[in-house]
Amino acid sequence: MLLSNYLLISMAILTSLFGLGDQELFLISIAILFYSVVIWTVVDLFSNKDLPAIPKLLWLIVILFFPFLGTLIYLYYGRSAKHLSNQR
Repeated sequence: MLLSNYLLISMAILTSLFGLGDQELFLISIAILFYSVVIWTVVDLFSNKDLPAIPKLLWLIVILFFPFLGTLIYLYYGRSAKHLSNQR
């Protein structure tokens, strides 16, 4: 409840200060969400102790050069089952 109120208030402030419309705010929200997932993926990549350094570097290059596709591929194929069980 508080988070939704905070988001509504912040969107109203952005609209009034910068003259942003609903479409712009929607696109900004999607971009923030997307880059948050990319950053979380990179953090997850480097917290994976089971993965050697060279594959980590290759995954990082793929994620940085192709953020959308690289993130999806890493989340589907790159995370080991051992790493997933260690996180729980």
